[in-house]
Amino acid sequence: MATRLTIPLAALSLSALAACSGADGESRPHVILITLDTVRADFLSCYGATTGDTPALDRVARDGAVFDRAVAASGLTPTSHATILTGKFQYGHGLRVLAAPSGYRLDEDQTGLATAFKEAGYRTGAIHSAFPVSGYFGFDNDFDEFQSFDAAMELDEDGNKVRWDIERYQRRSDETTARALEWFTQAAAEGDAPVFLWLHYWDPHDPVILPPEDELEELLYDSGSGRLLGDLSRMYAAELRYQDRNLGSLFRGLSEAGLMDDTLLAVTADHGQGLEDGLAIHGWSKHRVLYREVVHVPLILRGPGVLPGTRVRDQVRTADIAPTLIELAGLEQGLLDSDVDGVSLVERLDGQPRGHLRAYGEQINGYDDNAGMRRNRAEAAFLHMVSDGEWKLIYRPHMPERSELFHISTDPNETRNVRAAHPAEYLRLMADLAERNPWVLEPFPEVSKQVAGAPDLSSLGYSGAEQGEANWYWTCPEHGEYTASERGRHDAACGRILVPVGQWREAR
Repeated sequence: MATRLTIPLAALSLSALAACSGADGESRPHVILITLDTVRADFLSCYGATTGDTPALDRVARDGAVFDRAVAASGLTPTSHATILTGKFQYGHGLRVLAAPSGYRLDEDQTGLATAFKEAGYRTGAIHSAFPVSGYFGFDNDFDEFQSFDAAMELDEDGNKVRWDIERYQRRSDETTARALEWFTQAAAEGDAPVFLWLHYWDPHDPVILPPEDELEELLYDSGSGRLLGDLSRMYAAELRYQDRNLGSLFRGLSEAGLMDDTLLAVTADHGQGLEDGLAIHGWSKHRVLYREVVHVPLILRGPGVLPGTRVRDQVRTADIAPTLIELAGLEQGLLDSDVDGVSLVERLDGQPRGHLRAYGEQINGYDDNAGMRRNRAEAAFLHMVSDGEWKLIYRPHMPERSELFHISTDPNETRNVRAAHPAEYLRLMADLAERNPWVLEPFPEVSKQVAGAPDLSSLGYSGAEQGEANWYWTCPEHGEYTASERGRHDAACGRILVPVGQWREAR
């Protein structure tokens, strides 16, 4: 584990804990961004779940604003967190995969929340629960305190997958909470600057480090209504409830320190998990896909500038979190890069409908050496998603005939592919993807050849897996018989920007 500073918990003065003033004399709140790894919105009781209580998050939800339809940009931890922190989709911030010779790090020239808050005079900190949000992926820039993990990727015994040691490089939410309270309360007590903290939890991602045995038994077998689908969901709900108890400890600690009312809280998740219903409907119980159970995540805001009891029904994106926090903190949006994809959600905090925001998501599993799942699910090698809140498209450039269109207003669980019956909607959303130009059509090059001054691959412990191959060409979505060797607009054929189509062959 890497940590730059260890501070003993000190006695706190209420006068020192008040939100600090900026150069203009305006009071600025402390800000805590909480990212819950692998947490589906529909497993929290404030989103209607009956699989287990989450009272701590429910209280925050009642005291703040709940976004009913927040959409994540990925089913992969580093890429989705990069979108949360920068306000950009993957084709904007460049972090596309978990393991490859490049494309797995957030470039230093990308301005995220830590840089923005630091430039505004905040003290910045990050306290993490697992390796996939560590400095290895470029997340450590401009944090005064960065309690994360020093590790590297390694090739598995079969030489098919690049992975990290999941047993060594994670910690449970009780330890993460204790560290967060210690650092944040002390940093706030010093009173010379407001504080920004990114706090990351991991518990429900996997059953490697479980809650204490007595609590685990209670959570597994005394879960309220008992409407649980099977062993995967029971364990998942148990870890969520234990994590919620530790979130309750965090919120109580903030209240006892006199910090809660002066702190802007944002709670979200990077992605969800398939579990039994995902397995039954879409044939997949984990993540790295783009169906509802993976990309529908919670988003809850509480604190200064947020009206309690608000529900926002419009579709929003996790890309909107960064500009929203900047505005709620009273800062200038110019602190973020000018090409952010997200927009501030502050005007929506009155709960009135203003229309859905168009969401984007992707999985570049075909060129990700950690994505061993693609060997059994070839159709998941390359996935690009766009949703306008009524319709949702998942385009597979390597298998375009397997692409899917869902009318999510009438089919929220995404059970019926209606692409053939609604060609106009399919083409409209394909045009959106074509304009974005998000395609990754070749393996990622070695980082030392791509970025001057980047660390040598061997110093990061990287060893590559055998890559698959694709033969890409360009075509018109409306006239698949037309092909071209380069991207462009072919007005004679269809008047549309061309999109890639490929033939993918997985390495064996």
